[in-house]
Amino acid sequence: MEHSVQLGTQYYRESICERLRELRDQEELPFQIIEHQQGKRWIIQCRFQDPSLEVVENEGMVQKIHRYYLANALAETILLHWEKDHIVQRLKKRHYLKQDNWQLILKKALDYLNKGLGQVRGYRINRKTSLITQILSCLDHSAVFDIEGFLRFRAQDYKNEVNKAVEYAIDEYLVEKEYLEFIQLLKHFVDSERPQLECLHVGMTPLGKFHLYNDEGVKVTHQFLEDYQLDNVNELGYEDLLVSALIAVAPRQITLHIRYEGYKDTLQTIRHVFGDRVHDCQGCHICEKF
Repeated sequence: MEHSVQLGTQYYRESICERLRELRDQEELPFQIIEHQQGKRWIIQCRFQDPSLEVVENEGMVQKIHRYYLANALAETILLHWEKDHIVQRLKKRHYLKQDNWQLILKKALDYLNKGLGQVRGYRINRKTSLITQILSCLDHSAVFDIEGFLRFRAQDYKNEVNKAVEYAIDEYLVEKEYLEFIQLLKHFVDSERPQLECLHVGMTPLGKFHLYNDEGVKVTHQFLEDYQLDNVNELGYEDLLVSALIAVAPRQITLHIRYEGYKDTLQTIRHVFGDRVHDCQGCHICEKF
């Protein structure tokens, strides 16, 4: 039994051939790889020859199995190499993004593509399966497959998924950049302010309501927050109020007496802004109030 499939590519010859050789060795598939160049393109011919299969009625099924293995190798090449190239090309078009940051955004996009957002298990496997199905559909109709042509004209759903990951990664990067710039601004402001207290203690109830104390354990929440702000806490939010209060007081030391699991982002902001001024209490008379 003998049949062949021709694979065309301009940029991914080495990767495709590497995948095919691995496939041939691991699965002991009976095929030759014949390469020749046509201008800028490469034609990779996979010639299957199996003299042990003489029963003609099995030929169709055997060809399907062979095509499945080829589709698997092609999908792996796309996932490993084309995706990175495509993402970088998309980033190049965003002139407001500095080239120094491309690697970070590329990693974010690939993480999203390979892991999803945490809700979907086997995210990469699902994408690879979808690609294999589309490639097999092409191979079932033709013994010639062009990888760049397929990606340009046939794999729109898959490309949309990759493009969505790029947009997500860019958005996340810009939000993080804006946050870091904001933190730097707050740090600069705090460092230039004269401290109103040497040490300020922060306690938080299980419901997420915070209280401020001085070193003597006396509550000073109202001293540093206007009654108007406390009356409008639902509108402003406890997180914003707490950060505003700490920046206004700019204490030399902040001791956190917090067992409450909420507001992790807010506590992270406080640690970023105040740095080594922030300490966690391991237990004292103020902690007992909460």
